[in-house]
Amino acid sequence: MELGLALLERLEGDVALSPYGLARALDVIRRGASGATRKALDSVLGDAPPVVDGILSAQAAWLGKSYSAGPKLTLDTGPLDVARINAWSNEKTHGMIPRILEHVSEDEILAVTDAEYLDAKWAAPFEHTRPAPFEGAGEVAMMSVSGSFEHGDGAIRLPYTTGDLRFVAMLGEWRAVEWERGHGVVELPRFTTLSSLDLASPLTALGLGPAFELGYDLEDLVIGPGVKALSRILQRARVDVDEAGTHAAATTVVMARAVSAPMNPFHLIFDRPFTWAVEHAPTGTLLFVGRVLHPIERSD
Repeated sequence: MELGLALLERLEGDVALSPYGLARALDVIRRGASGATRKALDSVLGDAPPVVDGILSAQAAWLGKSYSAGPKLTLDTGPLDVARINAWSNEKTHGMIPRILEHVSEDEILAVTDAEYLDAKWAAPFEHTRPAPFEGAGEVAMMSVSGSFEHGDGAIRLPYTTGDLRFVAMLGEWRAVEWERGHGVVELPRFTTLSSLDLASPLTALGLGPAFELGYDLEDLVIGPGVKALSRILQRARVDVDEAGTHAAATTVVMARAVSAPMNPFHLIFDRPFTWAVEHAPTGTLLFVGRVLHPIERSD
């Protein structure tokens, strides 16, 4: 299932979410990850998100003291600071997301941020707005427009003038629809949705759990002391839909933490018979193998 729809199933109430912004932020982590973290990100994300015309995107990385960008972290970087990150979010979302971060924990050493901003006008603007009932919400401002649209069973596609983008709405839950074009009237409520989401738990349920376990999987992403792991994945999003079009923005922040590596995490003594091999790591091909029962040093 597409990431956004899988997350939507796990979130309650009115929700605005940018799976595109989330995937772009996590893809930065994936490019610098290895081991179980890389496998988990591959499983959750699938293919890398495409470049989409018509939406403004921006990314940056923010590093704690004593840490620097690894060879796989190629974004512009700045100091890990709440005020700086929030100012960046406010600028890149044109004021729609003025704050994304409330604090940085003592053990957090990296933030990867992604901002998405959309200002899309309807190809056919809504013509009339009137008070009308909406199930469970009382009276709302109901917009209406007539024209030729792609539609299906309780579903509509409304094109924008921006790129190849369109607004899709379905009564009830998201589902497969057989689309056809026809002339008719569409009535849609004017609405604003604001969401502040902590996505660590639903993403863990989707298979991202290994990325939150401390280890050495992020060494190509951030250089500095300690064992590292993801700590938080946050997103704030706002969507305004009115007679003229759709105004939307989202900022995603993926945080990583580090803790001191344990001193002498293990002590393995080969003081009894053992087997050994010289192995080609990429293929597992064994070039030499042997067994040692009586260690004998060279005498020549």
